[in-house]
Amino acid sequence: MTSIRVALVQFDARPEAPRHNLRRMADLVAEAAGRGARWVVFHEGTVGDYTPRLARFAETVPDGPSTRRMIEAARAHGCSVSFGLSEKAGGRYHIAQVFVGPAGFVYRYRKSWLWRDPDDSAYRNEWARYDPGDGPEPFELDGVRATCFICADGEAERCIERARALRPEVVFYPNNRAELPETAVFGRRARRIGAPMLVTNRTGKSWQHPCGGGCVVYSARGQVLAAANRAGAEEILVYDLPLRRRR
Repeated sequence: MTSIRVALVQFDARPEAPRHNLRRMADLVAEAAGRGARWVVFHEGTVGDYTPRLARFAETVPDGPSTRRMIEAARAHGCSVSFGLSEKAGGRYHIAQVFVGPAGFVYRYRKSWLWRDPDDSAYRNEWARYDPGDGPEPFELDGVRATCFICADGEAERCIERARALRPEVVFYPNNRAELPETAVFGRRARRIGAPMLVTNRTGKSWQHPCGGGCVVYSARGQVLAAANRAGAEEILVYDLPLRRRR
């Protein structure tokens, strides 16, 4: 067994305001690292939220401005940072979660099971704008075997089965929802995968959707180890996450 101090951050990221959001994120990384966090995890779409103007706001990874800025923050504070953005790559657009550390870029996951919203409420008809990724993959963060999936991915049976088959030591699960389901719902997913799960969600207003936050740390048995408020208040949830290393 080992443990890593994690910080799950819920804050009000403004739609289409990457410069503002990156300043806030850098400050929040500094605060979390000041509390001893080794991993600082933000929600889906942190940098710019949902937008119909992807040609303007999507970025390349790993050489885009947001990834470079978060590498600077990770390096300055000796921690790893996970955050979300809209990625452009070869004429395609992806909802991506990026992982960086003091040594630079680590990994990027592209959301695969995209959300359909025929009403396009708050620009959330993802199928109309984004391209799917390839599903959960293994990667290492600080020597820990990890995997990641994003928001609606977790509603897909195939996604959960693929994540389980990877035998991860930790699962990152960023969200961008008005409200997370009851804690037991995601607890069952963590138990099925058999690994601790780090769930993040935003606060504040995503266009017309007020979002309540509710970050949660789950054990491999699906138990709630720590939880942030669900009332929409900004919060940094810090917890010493026990990890059982797999051979």
